Amino acid sequence: MAPESPPTTSQMYPPRLLRYLTLVIVASVPVIAGSVATIIATPPTADTVVGVVVFALAALAAEFKPVPLDESGERSASLAFVFLLASQVLFGWQYATLSAFVAMGAAQLVSGAPKLRMAFNSSAYSISVFLSGIPAWLLGWHALTGSDAQYLRLTALVLAGGAIYVSANVLLVATAVALYQGSDVRVLLEDYIRHSGPASAIMALISALAAALWNISPILELLLAGPMFALALYQRYAYRTVIATRQAETDGLTLLGNHRSFHTDLREALAGAAEAEAPLALTLVDIDDFKSINDRYGHPVGDQVLQTLADLLRDEFGTERTYRIGGEEFALLLPEVDEHAAYDALERLHERLWQTSFAHGEPVTVSAGIAAYPASAADREELLRVADSALYWAKDHGKNRSCVYSPNVVRVYTPDELAAAAERHARLRAAESLIKVVDAKDVYAGAHSQSVSRLVVGIARAMDLDDETVEQVRLAGLLHDLGKIAVPDRILQKPGKLDADEMKTMREHAELGYRLLEGLGVSPVDRWIRHHHEWWDGSGYPLGLAGEDIPLGSRIILVADAFDAMTSDRVYRAAGSTAEAVAELRRRCWTQFDARVVAALERHLASTGELEMTAKAS
Repeated sequence: MAPESPPTTSQMYPPRLLRYLTLVIVASVPVIAGSVATIIATPPTADTVVGVVVFALAALAAEFKPVPLDESGERSASLAFVFLLASQVLFGWQYATLSAFVAMGAAQLVSGAPKLRMAFNSSAYSISVFLSGIPAWLLGWHALTGSDAQYLRLTALVLAGGAIYVSANVLLVATAVALYQGSDVRVLLEDYIRHSGPASAIMALISALAAALWNISPILELLLAGPMFALALYQRYAYRTVIATRQAETDGLTLLGNHRSFHTDLREALAGAAEAEAPLALTLVDIDDFKSINDRYGHPVGDQVLQTLADLLRDEFGTERTYRIGGEEFALLLPEVDEHAAYDALERLHERLWQTSFAHGEPVTVSAGIAAYPASAADREELLRVADSALYWAKDHGKNRSCVYSPNVVRVYTPDELAAAAERHARLRAAESLIKVVDAKDVYAGAHSQSVSRLVVGIARAMDLDDETVEQVRLAGLLHDLGKIAVPDRILQKPGKLDADEMKTMREHAELGYRLLEGLGVSPVDRWIRHHHEWWDGSGYPLGLAGEDIPLGSRIILVADAFDAMTSDRVYRAAGSTAEAVAELRRRCWTQFDARVVAALERHLASTGELEMTAKAS
């Protein structure tokens, strides 16, 4: 396969930009040629040659070391402006124009700039310096030693020429950038003038001083070396300081504010809110099940997920309001926003997340806790505590939701309680990981636990149970076979009927699952798992409970477990249809199953289109 050829100039630049660059380069040809012709026609004196060379070398050196103007380092100013402008006033436009062309061309050549860009920049530089000589041409003033009035004229020439030089150079460059980016040239002009204007004014004054000192005595020009060096050194030191400060306050992965800058900004925002008597909303955002993403897809993919979420937060709330304060935890500071407006903004974020593609190809959800000053808390510590409690409530009640702190809904936990809750969640995640091992061991069940978990949620919602109960039954459905981790593979994977001893071992899984969860503070989940094989007529196990004595969660799991078993393939039989499974469940109503739970399953299956509703179980 032949190597790919590099892009041509016409492929790199839009046609309009290419025409513009060519026009500027062509326009500079008579300027350069006129400079050379003028010098040849009027040969310089030895003193003039020395002066031109001194200022040209100074401009060349300055061009290689531009001074940064902002913390991004994308904008810079060249001190060559000082020497080129002084040279134009002292010796004439022709010398300054050639010096500008050589200085810029040499700097661009060394930096490895493309030839077309090098030609354009050198041309634009030369044209700008040439135009800066217009005031001297119009007024006919000459920079000669003499009275104070003469030095005032010299200063006026430098400032007027500097204004023309900066205006011409900014216009030429901004037009090129606008054509390349397809943006509005007026916006770019305003941006350049705002950032470069003050620096250009200062350099014009220094240029006037340089011209005046040369007129008095060229040796005095050395006096400028100290201030010029100090100015460049200070600006670079300030730039490095800003960069170091920004890096210390910025998260390296997402480029959002980090934990340190969050707490600094929170203090300042609270002080500002108190002074203005305005609200301040604090939102803590946590990615749901982020550890699972890292475990399944690796940390590089996890990092991409964090970056994508950071981009969404930055786009929705702005960089100055958004922070990454932990591994998968973010914070938002929303000045002059109350908790209700913050909740609406988070709902928009949830919607955008659902529509966003992530690196691992799955949706990502977040939980958020919202609190506001002064409605929810009177100081920083209390605001952080109630926002964290609201986040905990959202995580503990199904995730993928936002919770506004209210003392009637959200309980504020002590540090010890939060630590205990974190331990509990860690152990539950470990239990969920064990379930994957169980499903892998039971080759005939496959993803049985996940299927049962989805079914019990559907049944619970069809029975109009509250959100907290729905979440509890989801967890119980997921972990109902946890005890099978101790059942030997030869029993789990046996294709035929189990003998009495094997059946006895298999039946112990419900009790073992209960014991594994005991003490985790997940009641009634552990109790539901213990009794999910109890039958309505009392012939189930482990305790032979009957009727309403069987916990409702256990009755729901029993129906979902049986339905999934009947509609899944086994080595000794093919999967039955949904209708056949429902008919079998109906047949066993009031003996094995609670008929109300079976009816709820039917309503759920009908709502998903998996079953057409017929006569209800009686």
